[in-house]
Amino acid sequence: MNVEQAISDLSTLPIGDRLRVVHAIWDMLPDDVDLSTTPEQQAELDRQLAAHRADPTTAISHDELMRRVENRR
Repeated sequence: MNVEQAISDLSTLPIGDRLRVVHAIWDMLPDDVDLSTTPEQQAELDRQLAAHRADPTTAISHDELMRRVENRR
Protein backbone atom coordinates (compact mmCIF):
# COMPACT_ATOMS: atom_id res chain seq x y z
CA MET A 1 0.00 0.00 0.00
CA ASN A 2 1.33 3.45 -0.85
CA VAL A 3 0.77 6.67 1.08
CA GLU A 4 -1.90 7.97 -1.31
CA GLN A 5 -3.91 4.74 -0.94
CA ALA A 6 -3.56 4.81 2.85
CA ILE A 7 -4.78 8.40 2.98
CA SER A 8 -7.69 7.55 0.69
CA ASP A 9 -8.63 4.59 2.87
CA LEU A 10 -8.34 6.64 6.07
CA SER A 11 -10.55 9.38 4.65
CA THR A 12 -13.49 6.97 4.76
CA LEU A 13 -13.21 6.51 8.52
CA PRO A 14 -15.40 8.48 10.92
CA ILE A 15 -13.77 11.63 12.28
CA GLY A 16 -13.20 10.13 15.71
CA ASP A 17 -11.27 7.22 14.22
CA ARG A 18 -9.23 9.54 12.01
CA LEU A 19 -8.29 11.57 15.08
CA ARG A 20 -7.17 8.35 16.79
CA VAL A 21 -4.94 7.63 13.78
CA VAL A 22 -3.47 11.15 13.94
CA HIS A 23 -2.70 10.73 17.64
CA ALA A 24 -1.15 7.30 17.05
CA ILE A 25 1.06 8.60 14.25
CA TRP A 26 2.09 11.61 16.35
CA ASP A 27 2.99 9.31 19.24
CA MET A 28 5.17 7.20 16.89
CA LEU A 29 7.38 10.15 15.93
CA PRO A 30 10.85 9.95 17.43
CA ASP A 31 11.57 12.30 20.31
CA ASP A 32 14.32 14.02 18.34
CA VAL A 33 12.24 14.83 15.25
CA ASP A 34 12.85 18.35 13.93
CA LEU A 35 9.65 20.35 14.38
CA SER A 36 11.17 23.70 13.51
CA THR A 37 9.31 25.99 11.14
CA THR A 38 10.52 27.34 7.83
CA PRO A 39 10.99 31.11 7.54
CA GLU A 40 7.78 31.23 5.47
CA GLN A 41 5.83 29.32 8.11
CA GLN A 42 7.21 31.56 10.86
CA ALA A 43 6.24 34.66 8.90
CA GLU A 44 2.68 33.32 8.53
CA LEU A 45 2.48 32.49 12.23
CA ASP A 46 3.72 35.99 13.07
CA ARG A 47 1.15 37.50 10.68
CA GLN A 48 -1.68 35.50 12.23
CA LEU A 49 -0.60 36.37 15.77
CA ALA A 50 -0.44 40.09 14.88
CA ALA A 51 -3.91 39.89 13.32
CA HIS A 52 -5.25 38.21 16.46
CA ARG A 53 -3.65 40.78 18.73
CA ALA A 54 -5.17 43.55 16.61
CA ASP A 55 -8.64 41.97 16.89
CA PRO A 56 -8.89 39.22 19.55
CA THR A 57 -12.58 38.70 18.78
CA THR A 58 -11.59 36.78 15.63
CA ALA A 59 -10.53 33.77 17.75
CA ILE A 60 -12.54 31.27 19.75
CA SER A 61 -11.61 29.63 23.02
CA HIS A 62 -10.37 26.06 23.30
CA ASP A 63 -13.66 25.13 25.00
CA GLU A 64 -15.63 26.60 22.10
CA LEU A 65 -13.48 24.74 19.59
CA MET A 66 -14.04 21.44 21.39
CA ARG A 67 -17.79 22.12 21.60
CA ARG A 68 -17.91 22.69 17.84
CA VAL A 69 -15.91 19.53 17.16
CA GLU A 70 -18.22 17.49 19.35
CA ASN A 71 -21.31 18.98 17.68
CA ARG A 72 -20.01 17.88 14.26
CA ARG A 73 -19.84 14.23 15.29
